[in-house]
Amino acid sequence: MQYLDEINSTNDFIKENLCDFKDNFSGVYTFNQIKGKGVKGYVWASEPGKNIALTFCLTDRSVVSNYLSFWVAIIVCEFIRKVTHTKALIKWPNDILIRKKKVCGILIEKCNGVFIIGIGINVLQKDFGALSKASSLLALAPEKYVLPDLVEDLLCAFKRNLNLLNDPAFLLEKYNSYLFGKDNVMTFKVDNLLMNGIIRKVEDDGLLPVESEDNSIRKFRIKEIEFLY
Repeated sequence: MQYLDEINSTNDFIKENLCDFKDNFSGVYTFNQIKGKGVKGYVWASEPGKNIALTFCLTDRSVVSNYLSFWVAIIVCEFIRKVTHTKALIKWPNDILIRKKKVCGILIEKCNGVFIIGIGINVLQKDFGALSKASSLLALAPEKYVLPDLVEDLLCAFKRNLNLLNDPAFLLEKYNSYLFGKDNVMTFKVDNLLMNGIIRKVEDDGLLPVESEDNSIRKFRIKEIEFLY
């Protein structure tokens, strides 16, 4: 894993230099990402020296993308639970929340058969401006956080649990056990309209099933529904 003092986007760097990252868990990390990328093209804003941005590769072509997304979210969620001593949750598909505040975003891309797994964790930053739903580990769970140690421990957690990718039933059950809003009535925005519904569980297709007030179930892709909370 290569450390960089400053970088626009760890995911973009890997894609632009993919030939240099041929092994599982090869990648880069920084504490100063200038133009971080989020899901749906959102910018991941980060204050220099306060947060973690890391990207690593999985080159195993037998990996199933849906289960990979579950696996990454589970490992990161459990890691954040451990270091913060909180009940962090996964907001579908793979944001990590503490007390309804986003502390981590995950972006998984695929390039030339290689999975590129980007993880951004807000650690020491306290001011997020107008981003009312964003926060950090330090702001929500004050502990002594050392950024290089967190990177090393997180990568060790991924390596230690790589075999879980061979157990999709376990991943699906564990993912749903950490699912934010599960079995609670929530409000969503769909096609610019508000709807109330209940998330029962995510299934292996990775889509989000929402049970509406008439007991019908609709499945949504990531750009089709917005959580309001």
